[in-house]
Parts: sequence; C-alpha cells; structure tokens
Amino acid sequence: RLPAFTDEEKQLIKGTSDFFGLNHYSTAYASHPVGKAKTKSMWGNEQSGGYFDDQECVLTDDPRWSRTDIEWAVVPWGLKSMCEYIQKEYSPEGGILITENGCACKDDDVAVAENDTMRVNYYKGYIAQVHKAIANGADVRGYFAWSLMDNFEWALGYSKRFGICHVDYKTQKRTPKASAHLLTKIIKANAIEISEADLAASDFVMIEAGKGLMSAKDNPDLPKDA
Repeated sequence: RLPAFTDEEKQLIKGTSDFFGLNHYSTAYASHPVGKAKTKSMWGNEQSGGYFDDQECVLTDDPRWSRTDIEWAVVPWGLKSMCEYIQKEYSPEGGILITENGCACKDDDVAVAENDTMRVNYYKGYIAQVHKAIANGADVRGYFAWSLMDNFEWALGYSKRFGICHVDYKTQKRTPKASAHLLTKIIKANAIEISEADLAASDFVMIEAGKGLMSAKDNPDLPKDA
C-alpha cells in the first residue's frame, strides 16, 4: 500500500493539474458482489490482491450492446455520463480532454478497412454524446480518436486494429479508412451529421432485469456466454 497524503501534501498538489485527461472505451453497470468479486485477466488467470480486491464490485453488460473486435461493449451514453460526472465532481480548471476514445474492428484486409462501418458508427455515437455532455455543462475542450494508425495493442500485439488508417505491416503502407474521412469531415465543419435513429440508439436505455452478462473485461474466455 502507498502511504496516505498528509494534509500539507494535499494542499500542495491541489489544483496543480493542467487538465483532466480521460481515456474511455467502454461502460458497464457496477454493483456490489455476492461474496468475493472475481475477475479474469486477458490471459485467463484470476486477478486478486491490491487494486483488484479494492474494487470489490461486479461489472455487468447489457446483452443488447454491440461489441468491438476486442469484445468491449459499445455504449456511447457512458462517455456522456462520465464527462458530466467529472465536471460535477471535480470541475477541473483546465477542462476535460478526452485523450483516447476508439474501437477495434476486424479489418485486417485493406478493402474491408476502407469501409469500416462499425467504427464510423462508433465515432458518430460517441462524439454525439460528447456534444450532449457539453450542452449539459461539461467543460470538454478536446477529443482525441484512438488511434491514427493500426499499431501494437499491448498483450494482443498486432492482432487487433484500432486505427482510422490501415497499416500493411509487411510494406508499412498506410490507407485511410472511412472513419478517417468521417473525422476529417467533422473537423473541417466543426459539426457532426447523425440521423435521428442513430442518435436515439446512442442514448441511455435501462438494462432489462435479470438479463445482464458478466462484463467482457472480466470474462475474456466466454464474454458472450457468461
């Protein structure tokens, strides 16, 4: 365990951050566990001790949520809720910068990658919800899509692609995907076009009682059958 801050140290660091940086990819419902909470890592081993024991919560997904190629749930309204919570709880003087937001899609083939419809819809939904958060008073000053190019994804290596530009790992050729053209259009116009149906689909809908699934992050073996 790290030592606790003294009152003097708390005053020393209070208000010294330049901004609130938020990396956000997915959302889940959190609840108190019955007994001891158990989670698995991406390698399949049970996680325990320190950080994992301190969480003492169970994460639940709505089975109606779509999933990315890394099996994380797509929940645009979760980012809106998080931005609004940060604003209410901390009111960061330097505002909120969304430093990472994006999704992995199965687009190894460049022809498939050039029409990455799922990623396009992901960005439309999430950015629209960020706009709603701003309209509700959240001081969001920046948004960074993850990522510019396909790259090395931690323990999953080159097997998962987050980029808005496809990378041929043999030749290193870069090819913009449809999501790159979408973000270019949004940046140029400083506006986003989204249908009423797609906007409604990105809004909060309460999970049906008794229908929850264990969060994919806690159950990497069978995330859809927990």
